[in-house]
Amino acid sequence: MKSIKSVIFIVIFLFAYLPSFAQPVSIKIYPEIKKQKIVSMGGNYAQANYTNSAWDAVGEATLEEFRPSHVRLALPLQFRGEDYSTYRGDKINEQSAVVSLHETMKRMKEDYGVSNFTVSVWRVPDELVENPERDNKRRIKADKYEEVIDMIVAFLVKAKEEYGVEADFFSFNESDGGYMTIFSPEETIRFFKMAGERFRKAGLKTKFLWADTAQTIGTVEFATMIAADSTIWKYLGPVCFHSWWSENIPNSEFERIAGFAKAWNREVWCSELGFDAMSWKIKGMNASWEYALRFARIWHRMMKYAKVEVSQYWTWQNNYSIMSADTETKYPSYFVTRHQTGYFNTGTQVVHSISSDEDILPLAGITPEGKEVLQVINMKKQPVEIEISGFEGSTVEKVSTVEVNLWNEQKTKAKSSNGLLRLTLEPESVNTLKF
Repeated sequence: MKSIKSVIFIVIFLFAYLPSFAQPVSIKIYPEIKKQKIVSMGGNYAQANYTNSAWDAVGEATLEEFRPSHVRLALPLQFRGEDYSTYRGDKINEQSAVVSLHETMKRMKEDYGVSNFTVSVWRVPDELVENPERDNKRRIKADKYEEVIDMIVAFLVKAKEEYGVEADFFSFNESDGGYMTIFSPEETIRFFKMAGERFRKAGLKTKFLWADTAQTIGTVEFATMIAADSTIWKYLGPVCFHSWWSENIPNSEFERIAGFAKAWNREVWCSELGFDAMSWKIKGMNASWEYALRFARIWHRMMKYAKVEVSQYWTWQNNYSIMSADTETKYPSYFVTRHQTGYFNTGTQVVHSISSDEDILPLAGITPEGKEVLQVINMKKQPVEIEISGFEGSTVEKVSTVEVNLWNEQKTKAKSSNGLLRLTLEPESVNTLKF
C-alpha cells in the first residue's frame, strides 16, 4: 500500500511541476486582427504636490532611461501655511514649487524630448471651497470658479509664453470621487464651459481629460453624463481613467471603456497606472515582488481589454517609486516597466492573442520596425510550457523577470512541435519574446 501511495505521489508531482509531462498552454496570435496602436508609455511627475520642487533624482533617471513622450504633472493651487492673498491669481507663479514646475516642464521638453504635457490639480485654496475642513471631496463654491480658473490660466499662459511649454491637457484629479476636489457631472460641464472659453481667449490649445476618473468602474457613466451638453465636446480630449481598485473586476468593465472611446473616436488613456491607491500604507510594498507582479497584471489587462494607447505609471518620481530615492536600488517593478517601455512603446501595433489558460496572459504586438513581440505573464506558482502559433521563428530573444532574477536576457532556440514554438515559463514570471 505504501509503495502504491508513493507512486501516486510521484506521478502527481511530475504532472504538477514538470511541464514537459503536461499538455502545453496554447497561445494563438492573429497578426491580421489589429487592436490599438500604442502612443506612449509615460509616467506621472507629481512631486510639486508634495515638496517645493517638481524635480527629483528618480524623475531625472526615468526621463533619461525611458524617454516618455507623454507626462502628467501636478499643479499645486494651495499652499498650506501661506495666506491666500500671497498666491491668488497670477501670484501663483511666484510660489517656489510652481517656479520649479515651470522649470521642470521646460527641461523635460528641451533636454528629454517630452512632447505632450498634462497638468492636473488635486487641491484648491480653503477660501474657495464649501468644506475647507475636509481633505477629500472638497467642493468649489459656485461663485469661486472664476478665481480657480484665474490661477490655472495664469500658470498655463506663463508656461507657454515664458518657458515655451504649452499644456496639451488639463484635469482635476479623480474629480468623480473627490480626491481631492469633487465635481458632479453638472458642475464639470459648467467648469469646462467657463475654463474652455478662458483657455481659448488666452490663446491656449489646452483641452480637458475626459474624465480622469479614480477607477475603472464608473468611468463610462461619468464620461457619458459629462457629454450630455454638446457645447463642451470641442473641449474634450481622450477618455481617461485610473486603474486603481480594478484587480477583481471582470474584463468586460475594461472593454466598456474601449467601446465607449471608439464610439466617440477618442484615444483611451490611463493617467494613473497602478492597482491599489492605498498600498503606500504598507511599508516597503512598492519595493516588493508582489507589487511588481500585480502591477504587471493590471497593465496587461488595461492594454488588452481597455485598449489603452497612453499609460502613465504612478509614479516615475520618489512616490510609489520604482527605485530608491538615490536611484541606486532598482525595485522589481522597475524591471517589469522595462518590459513595457522597451518593447511595447510608441508606435507598437497591438494584435489579437488568446491563451488556453486564464493564468497565462499574452499580449502580442508588432513594433514600428516590423518586429514581432510577445509578452507572456505566468501567474502560476509552477513552471508552464507554452506553445505559440501565429508568430514565426525558431530562435527568439527572450527576457524574463522573476523574483530571484529580475532581468535575464537570452537567445533561445525554441523546441518545435508540428511547426509550433514551445517554451517553458518560470513560475510567477514576466516574459517578453522578440521574434
